[in-house]
Amino acid sequence: MQVGPKVLTAGRPLYNVALQQTEAQQLLLNIIRQRYGDPVLFLDVTSISSSFHWQANAGLARTFAPGSDDSSLGTLGANVGESPLITYAPNTGEKFVRQMLTPLDLRTVALIVQAGWSIERVLLIMGESVNNIRNRPEMADPELGYIEFEKLASALRNLQRDGSLSVGVEPGGDDEPGLSLMVSPKAAQSEDYLLICKSIGVVCDGSPLRLRQAFGVSSDGKTMALATRSLFSALYFLAQGIDVPREDLERGIASPQNFGAGGPFDDTNPDGRLFHVRTANDEPEGAAVKVFYRDRWFYIADNDGDSKTTFALVSMLQLLQSGETNKITPLITLPVN
Repeated sequence: MQVGPKVLTAGRPLYNVALQQTEAQQLLLNIIRQRYGDPVLFLDVTSISSSFHWQANAGLARTFAPGSDDSSLGTLGANVGESPLITYAPNTGEKFVRQMLTPLDLRTVALIVQAGWSIERVLLIMGESVNNIRNRPEMADPELGYIEFEKLASALRNLQRDGSLSVGVEPGGDDEPGLSLMVSPKAAQSEDYLLICKSIGVVCDGSPLRLRQAFGVSSDGKTMALATRSLFSALYFLAQGIDVPREDLERGIASPQNFGAGGPFDDTNPDGRLFHVRTANDEPEGAAVKVFYRDRWFYIADNDGDSKTTFALVSMLQLLQSGETNKITPLITLPVN
């Protein structure tokens, strides 16, 4: 009798689900730690091994006694057991710190956008500035900060949704070819494209818009200077979407929310909240991800599509940031002329 196939069918999906759930819980926990000013720590599961054993036994005993009928006794038994071995390792050291503090590479942005993720969501989470527009919700003058940045990101998303926006690679002899945003001719006169050109101060001639990872404003009228956040900064940014209990704020245990009205974590925002983590004293039902921390539950509601999508995106960015994304390029290549 072969037990291995049956054990694999039953065990592998369960290990997969358990690993995915605990990875999500760990990421949410570290976002919460950012809000409380606690140190972050990622504990990696480096290996999972498990051995199974199966035993079966059967027996028959018969007794003979003078002057009485013979008697017999049969036995039948089986034993199935598992011995799992899981190895953990704290993710520390210089490499990990650099991964957390290094701004997101533009190639990673291009890969994510080409994979179909919303460029608006990517920029709101990982974008620090585009030309002279800063993505800073705490700025005193919102018209010079995050509101203008949100309008720009929304316009880019509209073009992407219509299939009028793509990311390409400029041909060249260097090891790191430049990236460009391409707008289809049908969208060259659209309101969204004109808003983008006006916001970042570039020429509206429909030509590819060069992407450069830098602060400030380009003077050639054909370049979008995009400064990105580090993964550590992105987690701190998303931590502003946590509903911290009032008593923790009053006691100074947690930092107050650091954004103005109409921002990505404002309940009155007509476009919805970018990321929302709720709290409860009792274990919540209907939670996509939940973790117990500081004597209460923090969770993302299963019916909160925006928060779940944002959380999934950050999870993927974490995986990409820990890999060799600087050696990966987008698939579209621009023509020389």
